[in-house]
Amino acid sequence: MNIKGFLYDLDDTLISRDNAFLGFTKKFYESFIDASDFSYDEFLKIIRSADKKTKWSTEKKLLFDELRKSISLFKDSEYYVEFFWNSVVESVDPDLKANDHLKKLNDLKIPWGVVTNGYSFQHTKLKKSGVGELAPFYMVSGDFGCHKPCEEIFIAAAEKLNLECENILFVGDTAETDIVGAQKVGMKTAWVTMDRKYPLKNKPDFEIDHVEDLEKLLDLF
Repeated sequence: MNIKGFLYDLDDTLISRDNAFLGFTKKFYESFIDASDFSYDEFLKIIRSADKKTKWSTEKKLLFDELRKSISLFKDSEYYVEFFWNSVVESVDPDLKANDHLKKLNDLKIPWGVVTNGYSFQHTKLKKSGVGELAPFYMVSGDFGCHKPCEEIFIAAAEKLNLECENILFVGDTAETDIVGAQKVGMKTAWVTMDRKYPLKNKPDFEIDHVEDLEKLLDLF
């Protein structure tokens, strides 16, 4: 397997989406939920279920439309969407192990970049996490004009690396967007498991717990 470069997803690959989501959830509960109606733990289960049902979509209006089926919300969904992104961005912290891994790639001059689904708030998350400063380049799907798994964004990223797709390893946590999309253009793939079983028939080339696992797996360093 002749891997010459890497592409990474952002959320739950190079930073913890879950930590940021929990930060939003706590702020949302404190701001909009009556504690006499739901305990925080009850609310957390409800909103996680809504998040899962909308397949963690970047279109966060879907999340709040789904949440309304279980909880009374008195403002329109767009209001809560803005609250969501502001809260998530405020809750982003660097993953120091991931950043150390990326620094090693830079030291070795190994080509890499980031391809993330989302909109303008992804830029702030990249900055807050430190990934934006480390990355030779990053692509945000909302800027590009189509979201993973569309083939065009993967091909454009390969062109930025100046590599053929078959020489690139795409690393991500979402089977339906990261792994499927990368495989469609011929990239190798590594799936970040987060203690889950791979949900689809098309298997990734590797399954890892954290991006730093790539170092031993591929004998990079």
